Amino acid sequence: MKRIIFFLFLSLQVSAQELMIKKGIVVDDFKVSDTLQESYALYLPTTYQNNKLWPVLFLFDGEGRGKAAAQLFQSTAEEQGYILVSSNNISEQNELKENAVVAARLLQRVANILPLDSRQIAAAGSMTGGKVASSLPLIFDNFLGVVAVGDHWVNFNLLDNKKNFLFVGIVGDEQFSGRAMNSTAAALSQLRFPTQIYTYSGGEDWPVPEIISSAVGSLTLEAMREGNRPLDNQLIEQLYRNDLSRVNRLMSQNQLINAEVLLEVMEEKYDKLVNMAEIRSKQDQLLRSRNYDQQKRQQVSILQKESRLLDDFVYYLEEDIRTANFENLGWWNYQKNQLDSLAQRKDGEAKMALRLKDFIKEYIHLKRQDMSKSRVPLESELITNMIQTIFDPKAFGAYKNIISLSAQDNDFSTAYFYLEEMLKHGYKDMQGLYTIEGTLGLRLTPEYNQIIENYLGASKFYDSKEESQK
Repeated sequence: MKRIIFFLFLSLQVSAQELMIKKGIVVDDFKVSDTLQESYALYLPTTYQNNKLWPVLFLFDGEGRGKAAAQLFQSTAEEQGYILVSSNNISEQNELKENAVVAARLLQRVANILPLDSRQIAAAGSMTGGKVASSLPLIFDNFLGVVAVGDHWVNFNLLDNKKNFLFVGIVGDEQFSGRAMNSTAAALSQLRFPTQIYTYSGGEDWPVPEIISSAVGSLTLEAMREGNRPLDNQLIEQLYRNDLSRVNRLMSQNQLINAEVLLEVMEEKYDKLVNMAEIRSKQDQLLRSRNYDQQKRQQVSILQKESRLLDDFVYYLEEDIRTANFENLGWWNYQKNQLDSLAQRKDGEAKMALRLKDFIKEYIHLKRQDMSKSRVPLESELITNMIQTIFDPKAFGAYKNIISLSAQDNDFSTAYFYLEEMLKHGYKDMQGLYTIEGTLGLRLTPEYNQIIENYLGASKFYDSKEESQK
C-alpha cells in the first residue's frame, strides 16, 4: 500500500459539530462524508475540553459494530483519557486494501474536526479489524501504536526503523493466529520495535474489558516513557496493581502459563516506571512450582502434536485440491467430527482442536481468495468450496460458489443439495439466491424454487398452492 504522509495532523481545526456531542456516552452514526455511506461512533471522556489536544484510539471491529466496540472500550477511555472513534464499515467480505481506505477516510475526517494529539494516535481492532489497525502505522506517520486482537497484518518491507510504533497483540488460546502473532512480535523486536503479546483463555472476537484496559495501558505507558504524555504516577500505580491482581488470580486458578506470559509483558510494560522486584518474585514463585513444570511439559507436548497434525492437514488439503479427489470429502467430514469431539474435552487438547479447526477454515478461505484471482480447474475450485462448508457451515459464499460451479457443469443435483444445506444453516436472503452467477437455467427449475419455498415460505418461480390446485 502506498505510504501516506501524516500531514493532516499539523493544522487541526475544531468544527462546531463536536461541540454538540454529549460527553461520557457513546454516540453513534456520525457521517464520514455527505457523499459516502460510511459512519462511526464517537466517545468523548467526561473530562474532555476543546482547548487541549487529546489522545485518540481508532477502533475497527471485524464485523463493523462501531457502537458495540466503543462501549467495550468506554471505561478504559474514561480512566486513561482517550477519545474513541469506532468505524461502522469494516467488513470481512472486503479486501484489506478496501478496509484500509475506509479507515484512512475516517482518520482524515476526525483529524479535521477534533483536537487530536498527533503524538498519541493509536488504533485497535479485532479479527479483520485487527489487520486494518496493524496496517495503519505502515500507511501513516507518527503512530503511537496498535492493539491487534486475534489477527494482524504487518508488511516488513514498509517498516521504517526511524518511526517506531508499539505493537500490542492479544490472542486467545483457542485461536490459531497465536503462532503468527508471536512470530511477528519476535521479528519486530529484532528490529527494535517495542512489542507485547497478551493472552487469554478462550477465542472470542474481543477479550473482556479487563484485558482491553491492560492492553490500552501499554499504549498509555509507552506515551509516558517517550515523553509524549506527562508522567502520571497515580495512573501507573493503578495499572500496575490491576495487572498484578490478574497475575494473582491466574495463579490461584492454576492458569500458570497465562500468568507467566502476563509477567513477561509486565517486564516490558513497566520498564523504568516501577520497581521490578515484585514481578521477579512472582516469576521465581512460578519457576519453583511443580504444577508449572507439569503444565509447561504438557504445553510442549500438545504443540508438537499440533505441528504434526498441521503438516498432515496442509499436505492432504493441497493433494485433494490438486487432484480434485471428491471421494475424500467423507474423510474430511470425519476429521471435522473428530476435532469437534476432541473440542468437548476440558483440557489443552480441546483448545488444540479449536485452533486446528480455526486454521483449516482460514487456510481454505485463503485458497478460495487465491483461486478467485487466477484460472484453476472447475473441479479443484469446487472441492475447495465443499471442504470449506464442512469446517464452516455458515460460509454462505462457498455454498453459492458450489451452486454456481455445479450449474455451469450441468450438475443440478449437487446444486440442489448445497442449496438446501445453505438454507438449513440459516441463509435468509431470497433475492441473493436468484443472482448467483451462471445459474439462470437452474433457478428457473421447479426443484430449485420448491427448496427455497420450503425454507423461506416463498419463491420467485414456484407456488406450491397453485401447483396443488392444478
